Amino acid sequence: MESMATTTIAASQYDINLILSTNQSKTDRHQRNVLRLFDAITVAAYSVSSPYLPLLTFAMVRYSLKNHIHETESAFAFAGFGYFHIVFKQDYVRGKYWADVALGILKQKRAISATVRVEWLVHGHILMWFSPLKETSR
Repeated sequence: MESMATTTIAASQYDINLILSTNQSKTDRHQRNVLRLFDAITVAAYSVSSPYLPLLTFAMVRYSLKNHIHETESAFAFAGFGYFHIVFKQDYVRGKYWADVALGILKQKRAISATVRVEWLVHGHILMWFSPLKETSR
């Protein structure tokens, strides 16, 4: 929970418009590779039900915000951050906020590779608290 609190404090200074507008036009190759590595480890952690999944997600969110990198790999981390707000803190408003950030990144990037995972997490586990599943799956 300490890691989540640290990430929440760091993320609280960003609003959705700032996040979506401050993306670097050309992400450094090294930074993009770090995001890809985080993404691969996060997927592996999810598949084995690792207790480290939240920590990996929080670290990726902090890395993305600190470096103003909001690529498709970041979208899954932001969606996960929203999910963990709902699961750990029962903060549905903040969870939806980070889900909207993730969807905004996908819309900007028009990414196919991360779309399925992000939309599954957002529509299947976050937005269902705000509208019926039939509406969120459209």
